Amino acid sequence: MSSYLLLFNHGSGGNDRGLDAREVCEIVEAAFREAGHEISSRIVEPNAVDTALKRAVAETPDGIIIAGGDGTVSAAARHLRGTTIAMGIVPMGTFNLAARDLGVPLDMKEAAHFLAHARPIAVDVLDVSGHACLCTTILGFYPEFAKTFDKRDHGGRWWKKSLKLLTSLPRTFSEARPLRLVWKHDGGEGRARTKFSSFVPGRYKAATGIVPVRTDFRSGTMTAYIGHQRSAAAAMHGMFDFIFGRQEKNDDLTVFKTAHIEINASGRRHAMVMIDGEILRMSFPLVLTIQPEHLNVLAAAEILEDDE
Repeated sequence: MSSYLLLFNHGSGGNDRGLDAREVCEIVEAAFREAGHEISSRIVEPNAVDTALKRAVAETPDGIIIAGGDGTVSAAARHLRGTTIAMGIVPMGTFNLAARDLGVPLDMKEAAHFLAHARPIAVDVLDVSGHACLCTTILGFYPEFAKTFDKRDHGGRWWKKSLKLLTSLPRTFSEARPLRLVWKHDGGEGRARTKFSSFVPGRYKAATGIVPVRTDFRSGTMTAYIGHQRSAAAAMHGMFDFIFGRQEKNDDLTVFKTAHIEINASGRRHAMVMIDGEILRMSFPLVLTIQPEHLNVLAAAEILEDDE
């Protein structure tokens, strides 16, 4: 019999969609107990998530189930990487990128049943100057744009945010201040004037969809996507290339794989950086390093098919 602890972030977006915290906990608990596991739940306020995670890790359960958005999941990954404790995700955010990547259903009851029967799989983690990234790290206009979301946008439907991005992109991109990035990695070095750059553990699939999906979860590499678009029209073209899985064929995009990269920006000491949905003001140089198979996750076995 395995022991699990469910941590529910009471500030997650799912609460704004009418998902009651105690009801969600009861659904997850019932699924795990039916599968023969021990489980207990804690509802945690947003400002206490980090403390709750430290306490949970110290109790060394077999797994910690995180009910929250991608920012909460990233915080959990920071504490759980390098341990034998498995992490499960109950998708309670807006985009739920990590849950989608790992094959977790977005329906609450289906997610609970899936996690209760899943087996741990070791995946890579991208360390970003001490922060854990499971999905993507973004520099450029998007972190600045995301700060403009109203409180009512938090926890809203993912397609609403996507639509807001599409309609606001021309003005937002045109007004954004470019970064003049200079980087060194284990395959060489380079520089670019960019308004959008993304660093992804593994890589994005060449598949159609508004929300990008990753693959190569334990390849031991990250993929850098560094944009050179100068106009809003070129930025729109680049966005549609991502939507239709053509990103690696875009002439305005430098794409390369690496296990380690150090990034500076000419004339800048800091920049707004989005790590798995969390916006941080970070100092240069940014140091990104892949930690191979450094986190155990409850995931669909199918996610490893592309790695074999």
